[in-house]
Amino acid sequence: MSQPSSFKAVVAALAGNVVITIAKFVAFFLSGSGAMLSEAIHSLADTGNQALLFVGLRRAARERDPEFPYGYGAERFVFGILSAAGIFFVGSGVTVYHGVHALLSPKMPEIGAVTFAVLGVSMIIEAISISFAVQAVNKTRGDRPFLRFLLGGADPATVAIVFEDGAALLGLVLAAAGIALASWTNNPLWDALGSTLIGVLLGFVALFLASENRELLLGKAIPEEARKRFEDLVAQTPGVRRVHDIKTRMLTPETFKLKAEITLDEDYLSRRLDAVMPPAGPLTAEARAKALRALADAAAIAVSDLIDEVEARVRAAIPEARHIDLEVDHTDEKGDDVALGSGSRAG
Repeated sequence: MSQPSSFKAVVAALAGNVVITIAKFVAFFLSGSGAMLSEAIHSLADTGNQALLFVGLRRAARERDPEFPYGYGAERFVFGILSAAGIFFVGSGVTVYHGVHALLSPKMPEIGAVTFAVLGVSMIIEAISISFAVQAVNKTRGDRPFLRFLLGGADPATVAIVFEDGAALLGLVLAAAGIALASWTNNPLWDALGSTLIGVLLGFVALFLASENRELLLGKAIPEEARKRFEDLVAQTPGVRRVHDIKTRMLTPETFKLKAEITLDEDYLSRRLDAVMPPAGPLTAEARAKALRALADAAAIAVSDLIDEVEARVRAAIPEARHIDLEVDHTDEKGDDVALGSGSRAG
């Protein structure tokens, strides 16, 4: 399995945060700023989280096997939840604790040019990192609006990078504002308040990312426009009279599992069987058996050809449709569906 589009974004974010984390801790040791310590912890948490996302992407790229016939793509969601937990407990928890402690026992930091230089360089690196994530989203979103795709169809690793780096940029603004106000007013409470707000911001990001990955682990349906396209493609295939009981699932953002029940058009089957109908008149037992085998073969081939046609149409229009399950049923006079057989293919 090829690496998803988010791979480069995760690597860029990981490399950038290693540099930023070291710089922020140096700035904290020089200044003693609570807001700078919060930012250093924030970047340390981001580094660990992006390392988890990297491991998840590598593990998810493994080829499917008999034990996991649908592949290992869900590994991304598992490591995404671990990453969100890291943001919440390490990033948000530690930062809020330190901020509240600083509010209760304020201490004026030693603020100098190095502090603001680190903040400025960090902003530049975070902006570069988030640009990689935005490029990854733009490569896959097609004509869908950016935010709508980000919240409903993007790779969770890319979503994590966009929101983490976005929170990091906003956190840097909060840290700079808190440090600047503390220096201007000579009141350390501003620095402590900046630290606390950064922790609260990280908490919201962590809860959002955990919720997104939870939905995908539980088997979230594919986007509604893709589901509607699948339904239309199946219903409009010659030989299909009705389609119903549609179920979909995102195995990964690049891999969909689609399922539907179809009722065949009797005229379609009649035309396919007409060529092998036995001649009129009485038949010997041997001729009758031969005719029945010919009819059975023709019916099986007709159903198989129809399923192949549906799958070809769907895969041409929805490249993510990797696994398509079609069940052929018959509707009796009461309207109840009686299953006759099914076709299931995996690409």
